[in-house]
Amino acid sequence: MGKEKNITTDKWDSAKSIINIWLDDPTIYCNNCGENFNAEFPEKCCDNVQLGRNFDHAYGLFQQNIERRKMQINIYGSTKDKTMRACVSLPPKLMQILEGFFKKYDEKLFNNDKELKQFMRRFPQFTVPESI
Repeated sequence: MGKEKNITTDKWDSAKSIINIWLDDPTIYCNNCGENFNAEFPEKCCDNVQLGRNFDHAYGLFQQNIERRKMQINIYGSTKDKTMRACVSLPPKLMQILEGFFKKYDEKLFNNDKELKQFMRRFPQFTVPESI
């Protein structure tokens, strides 16, 4: 018997694999402008320098989401008049990678509200509201 491949048809299992690979990338870059850090890196690449690895940027975002949850007026993250609702917060590079991956398969990251809610349940660390 040959070595079997792990193949999934679950969209969110694929997303999880991509996120895990993305988190392990040791490249240091500015989360604001996307400029990679190197020996020639300018002192200030942009007006809001945020240097770190993918893991650093994700961890900072997770902490930010925790603080945002504390400041919300309700567990759903909606405004007082319920016209807007907080939703998902992803680092810009991760959003680009996920969207690019699914685009290769003629798929969108979120095709509809149902998929957005599925993502929020599977990846609560990227979710702003306490309850979906």
